[in-house]
Amino acid sequence: MTDTTLADSPARLSRTDWLASLPRNTACSALVLHDAEYRLLLVHATYEDSWQFVGGVRDAQDDPWTTAVREAREEIGYELVGPPRLLGYDWVTFEDSEPAVQHFFRAPVLEPERLDSIRLSEEHDDWLLLSVEEWTRHLGPHRARRLRPVRDALRTGRPLCLRDGYPVT
Repeated sequence: MTDTTLADSPARLSRTDWLASLPRNTACSALVLHDAEYRLLLVHATYEDSWQFVGGVRDAQDDPWTTAVREAREEIGYELVGPPRLLGYDWVTFEDSEPAVQHFFRAPVLEPERLDSIRLSEEHDDWLLLSVEEWTRHLGPHRARRLRPVRDALRTGRPLCLRDGYPVT
């Protein structure tokens, strides 16, 4: 048996072609804002009727942490300092587009006086701080399914690993 390297292979792709052949996905980041009772803060979008974590899609130059910090500043005027505290991720698939990986970062516990400083951008018209149970009644079980695992990761410190909002087992 002859040992051949990839460089000797006649089918070797150029770096450009190899990169073009890789699967694509969208990277998003969210900052999980919560109070001492683990109630979760979500914002209501103006561009669609949906409640969301504070966050958004990564800009070309941003890493996931930078995205979470920037989105929190832009969406609610929240200035986050300190080292990143990764909570976990959700791998989200779609029938009509590329998948997305949603990174979740843990924010410090929201103190009541910090709520007074929330300033919504034009992308959002409301915010609420509710328990997972209240959110489930408000959103329905399908839209709220990732909230319980997110809250549990906050409580336990165990990494969050979701696929389409369901814990990976």
